[in-house]
Amino acid sequence: MMGLKTVQPKLYLSFSLDSAVPANHLVRRIAAAVDFDFVRGLVHRRYSHTGQPSVDPVVLFKLWLLGYFFNIMSERRLCEEAGLNLAWRWFLGYELDEAIPDHSVWSKARRRFGVKTYEKFFARIVQLCERAGLVQGDVLFVDSTLTKANASPYGLRSRSLLQQQQLSRPQDFVHDLWVVNDQPDEAPAGDEGEATVEKLKRGPGRPRGRDRRRSAINEFSLSPVDPDAQTFVKPGRTPILGHKTHFLVDGGKATIITAVEVRGACEADGQAVGVLLDKHRGVLSRAARELVGDRGYGSETALRMCVEREVQPLLGIRASTNPHGGLNRSAFTYVAERDRYICPQGKELTRSHENIARRQTVYKPVRGTCRGCPLRAQCAPGPTDRVITRRWDADIVEEMQARFSTPRVRALLRRRQAVSERINADAKEKHGFAKAQFRGRAKMQIQALLTAATLNLKQLAGRRPEPQAGIAALAAHLLGSIGSAVHRIGRLHQIAASTTPSALLPAPIR
Repeated sequence: MMGLKTVQPKLYLSFSLDSAVPANHLVRRIAAAVDFDFVRGLVHRRYSHTGQPSVDPVVLFKLWLLGYFFNIMSERRLCEEAGLNLAWRWFLGYELDEAIPDHSVWSKARRRFGVKTYEKFFARIVQLCERAGLVQGDVLFVDSTLTKANASPYGLRSRSLLQQQQLSRPQDFVHDLWVVNDQPDEAPAGDEGEATVEKLKRGPGRPRGRDRRRSAINEFSLSPVDPDAQTFVKPGRTPILGHKTHFLVDGGKATIITAVEVRGACEADGQAVGVLLDKHRGVLSRAARELVGDRGYGSETALRMCVEREVQPLLGIRASTNPHGGLNRSAFTYVAERDRYICPQGKELTRSHENIARRQTVYKPVRGTCRGCPLRAQCAPGPTDRVITRRWDADIVEEMQARFSTPRVRALLRRRQAVSERINADAKEKHGFAKAQFRGRAKMQIQALLTAATLNLKQLAGRRPEPQAGIAALAAHLLGSIGSAVHRIGRLHQIAASTTPSALLPAPIR
């Protein structure tokens, strides 16, 4: 029987944090691909120029990204893991004898930075991908995915009852919602508070058709924990209380996400097209040539937004049906020069009036034309003559549908489906996007931006040459640590001299 090995304590220990991190580790590839010093320039206006030196904002963003890289959504657990993981310490620039800041620093920093700071951070990552030759920028794929809210779907409350509470003490009710959603300490007051009350009173609006049926429950109820979340009901499936996120993906080989937008779960997909295209153009300083999407984006609003921005739409259109029975519209021939339809029997249907609510033109034949028609039973089984409607944007739709028959467009539609499904699945299964990390649409936007930045960084790190190990990697790591130390020393010097810094680290986040 073998005895147990006796462990002898060592008086001296030689240890290198750099040598403990494998050469092919993800954090090494990320550090070789991106220099995160630009973060300080994004946030220096968010700090005061007096007080003690704060936690380096580069560390804040690096740890946020590590949480999304390794699917850790709890910031408390994230800080604990950073204290134990040697590779994380190397990436953050913390030696073994340095304590990781408390998790509250990250939550307070997120509140201070605001959504615009994360938009700029995401835009810089996309620009780095473009410089590396990973962004094509001509063809874009768009798709949406639902994320469960950080609230229980069984906690919905009647909107009318909550409205009564608002009318009795509106400021207290709005303040309660503000605190529950972890918003800034200052709750809205005066006119701003009343405006919030009116917003909750009005509800999500009254869409038409399928969107009207899906959002009916939101007109009568809402979640007091997350008022921005909406209940999405799909036939045959369990209702989801959540948010809808739209990802705009570049059609190149790397499939870089170029724009992100979070909207209501019951809002039509086409409503976000204009914002996504504007964000894409703002990040890359050029417009796209084509936008490829499924039938959810094939609305008149989406088509109009594409045309206004000189982007060629390749969006699926739901097949038109005749709810009253009879021949489909495709059996009729439209004569553009005379603006009328010709039926299979050669009779003309002329413009009758405009349906402004549905943005359609109505065409009818002369009264009594269909009475003795031999195709009446198949064409107009009802008691009245046949009526044809035409969308106001029918010319754009017909031109777009004609392009669908080309092999190139069919290949784009197939590739869009594969790319979008993969990105949505990776975001949910590997990076924690299946459920909202926080509450409120603004914080959901922050989560979506950091998730998209994580997916882009994986592509950027995977297409860069392997980072050097040993002395070269240690030198790069020491340069980063020296840069952080220089900022701290310069910060203390400026505090002593009572001068205003330009891009140095300001007061701590309390």
